[in-house]
Amino acid sequence: MVGSLYTQSTYSILKSTLHLDDIFKHAKLEGFDFIAITDDNNLHALYKTLLLSKKHQIQTIIGFQKTFNIEGNQIDLLIYAKDDLMLQSLIELASMTAIYPNISLKDTTSLLNKLIIVVPTTQHFIHQNIQNTDLILSCLTILKNYFKSLYIGISNYTEFEKKVIQPSIMPLIKALGFKLLPTYLSTYESLDDHMTYDIINKIKDANYKALDQPMHLLTKTELLVQYKNHPEVFENVSEIFGQVRYKYLDQIQELPIYPTKDNLDSRTYIKLLAQAGLKKRLENGGIKVNQTYIDRLNHELDVIDQMGYNDYFLIVYDFVKFAKTNDILVGPGRGSAAGSLVAYCLGITEVDPIPFDLLFERFLNIDRKSMPDIDLDFPDIKRDLVIDYVKQKYGQNHVVTMTTFTNLTTKTSMRDIARQMNLSQERINAIIASHTKGILDETDREAKRLIEVAQTIEGIPRQTGTHPAGIILSKQDLTKQIPLMTGPKDILQSQLEASDLEALGYLKIDFLGLKNLTMIEDILKLENHKFKLSDIPLDDVKTYETLSFADVDGVFQLESQGMRSALRKLKPTQFEDIVAILALYRPGPMQFIDTYIERRHGANYPKIDSEIDAILKPTYGIIVYQEQIMKILQTYAGYALSEADIIRRAISKKDHTIIDKEKRHFVERSIKFGKDAKIAETIYNHIEKFADYGFNKSHSVAYAYVAYYMAYLKTHYYQSFSSVLMSQNTSNTGYLKTLIAEASSKGYPVYPPDINLSTIEFLPYKDGMLAPLTIIKGIGLNVANKIIGLQPFKNYSEFKEKMSSIINEKNIELLVHAGALDSFGLNHSALLEQNNLSQTGFENFLDDYQRPKAEELSFNTLKTNEQEVLGFNLKYLKDITLNELFKTFKIQPMNLKDQSIITIGLIENVKIIKTKKGDDMAFITLNNGVILDLTMFPNGYKQYKDLLSESYVYIEATKDNNQTKENKYIINKIKKVKD
Repeated sequence: MVGSLYTQSTYSILKSTLHLDDIFKHAKLEGFDFIAITDDNNLHALYKTLLLSKKHQIQTIIGFQKTFNIEGNQIDLLIYAKDDLMLQSLIELASMTAIYPNISLKDTTSLLNKLIIVVPTTQHFIHQNIQNTDLILSCLTILKNYFKSLYIGISNYTEFEKKVIQPSIMPLIKALGFKLLPTYLSTYESLDDHMTYDIINKIKDANYKALDQPMHLLTKTELLVQYKNHPEVFENVSEIFGQVRYKYLDQIQELPIYPTKDNLDSRTYIKLLAQAGLKKRLENGGIKVNQTYIDRLNHELDVIDQMGYNDYFLIVYDFVKFAKTNDILVGPGRGSAAGSLVAYCLGITEVDPIPFDLLFERFLNIDRKSMPDIDLDFPDIKRDLVIDYVKQKYGQNHVVTMTTFTNLTTKTSMRDIARQMNLSQERINAIIASHTKGILDETDREAKRLIEVAQTIEGIPRQTGTHPAGIILSKQDLTKQIPLMTGPKDILQSQLEASDLEALGYLKIDFLGLKNLTMIEDILKLENHKFKLSDIPLDDVKTYETLSFADVDGVFQLESQGMRSALRKLKPTQFEDIVAILALYRPGPMQFIDTYIERRHGANYPKIDSEIDAILKPTYGIIVYQEQIMKILQTYAGYALSEADIIRRAISKKDHTIIDKEKRHFVERSIKFGKDAKIAETIYNHIEKFADYGFNKSHSVAYAYVAYYMAYLKTHYYQSFSSVLMSQNTSNTGYLKTLIAEASSKGYPVYPPDINLSTIEFLPYKDGMLAPLTIIKGIGLNVANKIIGLQPFKNYSEFKEKMSSIINEKNIELLVHAGALDSFGLNHSALLEQNNLSQTGFENFLDDYQRPKAEELSFNTLKTNEQEVLGFNLKYLKDITLNELFKTFKIQPMNLKDQSIITIGLIENVKIIKTKKGDDMAFITLNNGVILDLTMFPNGYKQYKDLLSESYVYIEATKDNNQTKENKYIINKIKKVKD
């Protein structure tokens, strides 16, 4: 058997540039007898390797490399399995060593003794100690005593290997009776790829030093030459491994069995639950149980039973019930599962599919064998509680998360590569900018080389991550089924990615954390749970007014500027409008939004056929939903819905061979169904036009519920809604300013933080909202929580006494500027003068103590201070002094279109310059509620310069028509306000 036992793929993270496809194509081309994938300390490639082995019909050996500490020495072992029994042990070992990376050799001996172990001579330990053969002999002897299937791997990489390593180590190998195996390490495709290999190693480790040895894929001839002095290595492979066979891909995965009440079989139990759920749902909706619902429920239950998914639905029902009974909000549905009446009756979803004409076959199709896919939304901060429940119920070894890979891209790699090419930062930025804009100079060889190398790295995994939502649930002990690693928190993680696991037949359930559900939950909490979401009517006029005005900041799925524009034009008045706009507002179908809106508001549109027109009536002749395609196929040509779903999928793939073939079938079936052939052709052309644009209506309906609920809460519970929305965006100052401005415009002021009342969140307060302590820059969560723990404070003195060991004078200054200490009855000037913590408390012992009075800081200073610590103004938006002066002197509000103005304002800035003649003149910024840029020419400056130190002044000015900005004026006269 000719081949090498030591090939590493790109799944040896940043230690190889060899993609699995390339390894197998090379082996097939060269006629190798086997491939061995031996990645570094993982089995990430397990499924894909076996799949490629089957595809290319090449015998494949599965293994991995692990470094163990032996007598204080780091020694690499190559560990292999040659059959299914060994593969199970290999999987368990890979899991153990990944979860416990420092595990000792002794603790893994029982598993290692079930496997084939090879010590490669090309490793740091042997090269480093080649002059100390006694140490090497000692370590090899220890290993021999540990393991019964232990071999030595040789590579013949370099002259050093041949002339120094082998002559020194061969006597030890013969003395211990080891057999030799071929372990030529391949980590890149050709010798030209050595630079790319070095680059990715440097990305992983900045201190990496390039190795002076080839590690490319050898041809079969090169490999035979490499081992011409040891031809027995290939015979030994045949003897030790023989015919390697794995049945891993053929394993049947089993779902956990749901523990039913009274040990009823799952088929009977789910039927009883669903029937009881249907009765309750219809009673709550004021609907009588009717044959439509009964027939649909029985049909779904039959399909679920035939496909073997009774336990699956019961498992999902159980953890959804756990969430709902433990104060965890569950989303109304997601994806095609919202089209299931059984899911609705079990409480898994909150969407009744019947009135929305949602189709079960879009979710679960008996003609399309695939796992059901019930994705569920939970509040993002409570999602893990549900996963913990599932883990506790079914066992830690039966519930795992999945690995994801972040791959290198050309763009992300360019900086790493450029640094290794010793390019300056400016040069790197210029090349990246040119490449991004597509204007790279073709004669710039250095830049072209950089991009070429970066492109060779494209697609190589850079690091592993965790699937954001999915978990695998299995009846089998997963520690014996799939390689695992440490996952987030206390849950294990598969080394395989989601697509691998689903292809192997494992059940994936997506537990999605939705920030908007957290928001809804928090709003309901602020409103003391005085109503349920299910109590919200779907025909609330005021809510549709909110949507029509696109007043949708914070409303799920509707916040984008494009969506706002669509809402203003659509002016929704019914729930179906929201369902439709969510389906249409996507790349592709967006082009039909204006047509839809025109037809929605009464524009005529072409009709096709009475039956088809009835299906498309809710969307005005436009195929918006995939379910409409399925209904058309069923209604006009007699397709079963399960069959129609398969045809829909085929057409949407834009394969013209399939499209033409199915068109003939559709027309033929329509004729047999008693329909007109020409109309059938027209209908099919209509389906073909929209098939790729059609959206899953079940998903659109479910998410329309969330969007509508949020719009309703914003409309009727604005204080709570805004408080929660602002709390979720405290770190986003720009957006927070927008929300505060919106609240103010609606008559809901946002009050500055209050040392006695504020928490770490915005709260409904008086006629508006109260800001949290945490929006004050420099007051972190830790300090804020300590303040809250000591609330309330009777006065400034008590506050300083209680907080003296927690905060400093700078913290007090920040609190003063934010207005948080205003409730102590002192102005900011006095608070700042008395902020000395070391002198606090003495006033409590003086009966005649009187606090010194201080003149308050100017409005402009107060405003600036507040702006600096909050990032915006809450209290000092309007100058109260200025407003009083306006009233006293009967100053009318100005209009920037006026040619001349008379006003009073606050001088905020004065800039003095010299003219060409050497005379002084001034540019003045005046705030009178509007910022004015005023010019004072030399004559005026001589006359009025002494008044520029005044805070508030009276001015008369004329429009500067030479300037384009409306706020530019020329000063004619200035007076002191009191004059």
